[in-house]
Amino acid sequence: MEGENKSIIKIVVFGALDAGKTTFVETISGKKLLMKGEFERITNSFDFVQLDYDNYFIQLFATPGHRRFSFMWNTLAIGMDGAIFLIDSTVGISPVDKELMAFIKKHNVPYVVAINKDDLVHLSQENVREELEISDEVSVINTSSVTKQNLDLVMETLMMDITNTNNK
Repeated sequence: MEGENKSIIKIVVFGALDAGKTTFVETISGKKLLMKGEFERITNSFDFVQLDYDNYFIQLFATPGHRRFSFMWNTLAIGMDGAIFLIDSTVGISPVDKELMAFIKKHNVPYVVAINKDDLVHLSQENVREELEISDEVSVINTSSVTKQNLDLVMETLMMDITNTNNK
């Protein structure tokens, strides 16, 4: 395996139903997932890819977005070094988004908020910060998993935060 001598970083992608987590994971990795647990466009499994990134080997997981699978959040969060929180800009801030934000903050790991689907509807970073009570120290970035808008910036920003925090 190419990443054998590299430090392993675990990143979990969180987001409400249909926020674009599977598309984000596939686009950022450049790979179509071989096994997708989906029923009527709802992911009912978690996504997983491995990426080589500079001197790191990233294990990138994405949670199912449907509320009934929230029991998986704690399991996937075990050992996570950082998180990406996707918000669906076509929906705005949902109750599940508020719950996920509290969940991520509770784990005290570096995270980036990605306001996804910016190619369809633009949602203000300031409104997201205010509504979810996100500090100025946390990066909030408008993205599109379909057009690849700012996906590299999300990963670069999070990796910088993780390596600065953990000295990995």
